[in-house]
Amino acid sequence: LKNGDYYTTNFDLTQHFSSNILKIEKFKPEKVWTAALYDADQKYSYLKRFTFDDSERIVNFMGDNPDTTLYLLSDVYYSRIKAIFGGEDAFRDAVELDADEFIGIKSYRAKGKRMSNYEVASVEELEPLRYPEVEEEEEVLGSKKIEISLDDEESDGDDEQKSQDDDRDEITGQMKLF
Repeated sequence: LKNGDYYTTNFDLTQHFSSNILKIEKFKPEKVWTAALYDADQKYSYLKRFTFDDSERIVNFMGDNPDTTLYLLSDVYYSRIKAIFGGEDAFRDAVELDADEFIGIKSYRAKGKRMSNYEVASVEELEPLRYPEVEEEEEVLGSKKIEISLDDEESDGDDEQKSQDDDRDEITGQMKLF
């Protein structure tokens, strides 16, 4: 929800949701989230990276103070953030932060890391400079290269001749006990 609350639920068609929803999606426990927020208790802006826990009860990832505000919530793995300063610090240049290098992945309960000692007016999400490597899933069957060569040297009568069953077992990867 927009106030920092989250919960998991089933996908029943009779399910009703409140109107202040920020995101609805399938729960993936390994998905890393990046949140930029203003902590009303500390009076500073923080950046945190975390994974959500599976919880059917409503849990808040921003803290207990209702005045804490969320600048940005992103599920981009290598997200980059641009903090634009305001107030008395408006003359300062904006700061770009690579969230992956700036802070590690913690619990959603963690406070995060302070973005700056200066007053942050707004936060923008930038295009990531890198993306996670996608592991290609290899098929179990058909991924093996089979090389068959007929050499004149092997055709000598001294070498042990393989039967057709042995050849088939070698090609299919079948192992023998004896």
